[in-house]
Amino acid sequence: MKIALISHLASSRAPTGAERSLALLARGLAAGGHEVAVATPGPWALQEDLEAGGVSVTTVPIRQCWLVQYGPQSLWRQLARGVRYAFPDPGSRRLRRWLTNFEPDVVHVNCLSNLRGAAAAQALGIPVVWHLREILPPGARRRWFANRLRADSAHIVAVSEAVAEWVRDEGLGDRVEVVHNGVVSPVEGVDREAARVQFNLPPEAFVVGLFSQMVHHKGALDLVRAAHAAISENPELHFLIAGHGPVSFADQLRREIASGAAAGHIHLMPPQPEIWELLAAVDILALPTLWPDPLPRAVMEAMAVGRPVVAYQNGGVPEMVVDNETGLLCQPGDVEGLTRAILELAGDRSLLNLFGEAAQKRATEHFGVERYVDQMEKALRETMSFE
Repeated sequence: MKIALISHLASSRAPTGAERSLALLARGLAAGGHEVAVATPGPWALQEDLEAGGVSVTTVPIRQCWLVQYGPQSLWRQLARGVRYAFPDPGSRRLRRWLTNFEPDVVHVNCLSNLRGAAAAQALGIPVVWHLREILPPGARRRWFANRLRADSAHIVAVSEAVAEWVRDEGLGDRVEVVHNGVVSPVEGVDREAARVQFNLPPEAFVVGLFSQMVHHKGALDLVRAAHAAISENPELHFLIAGHGPVSFADQLRREIASGAAAGHIHLMPPQPEIWELLAAVDILALPTLWPDPLPRAVMEAMAVGRPVVAYQNGGVPEMVVDNETGLLCQPGDVEGLTRAILELAGDRSLLNLFGEAAQKRATEHFGVERYVDQMEKALRETMSFE
């Protein structure tokens, strides 16, 4: 097949889990003998790696629709973004020209924000697989996006049952299937001691990590509050937080860190090119996301290298983490429960090892990259044949 993949772009320096999942898919399809080309709206940190794997990458500046966040948005913000998005976008013509020149058999649209990408493919009569990685709450906004999905996609792939649920609720159940992302761990393990030196962590400390975008709903503030509460019971705890986000949130996070007992035990780092050095340095991963997280990639990657996960029970997280088997789950916003979960694993090395082994086994059996690429290849081929 000739397959065109249209990616969104959150940051040129710190690719999101959605972008990394697309890159794994692109390389896997190319390795399987398909001709694969990716269009991205701007300079992309993953371009060099993809091109090394035989994937063509082209920058096609096209405006993204960022009205897809789960949480509430003020009316003025929605109006401002809507007006900006409504203006004619020269990128639409460029994208249609790129598709016309490449002549793909099928177009894969990554994320709901790529409305113009899906519309461009539909206008050219090319079948579209829309890969959804967002959860939308009920309401007019969700209905509007569902109408766009109905108009511009032949097939919908949801990264989790949590994503598929709202699509089904909007009457698109006959088009949607669930394909969990895949993960591949490094061929050679990263040295734990060297990783701790790299991030200035004590060699014998129990380290909790949080690696995500630094925005409010990813739960970094809740983890810091749990750190302040936990440190009095276990002074050997340290916390490693890495990610990229708005300066305003980073300032708020630093103030929260400085306000409590764990201030000297919380280490803030910029995003890293790869997550594996970060994971090598920690004993567990924490992900206390406040809004439903569709299928957070960091959780899957932590499990792949045998790290138990402590997280809030929402979105697609329970589809990865089995409570009391591969990690511990608590209700969103339950900082006390998050604190107890961290202290429980920090205080029981045998339980930590048991959970870590189970997490790695589950990642291998349920979230292997080969399974992911095979299922996506099947979805792409069936969509092309259907059309």
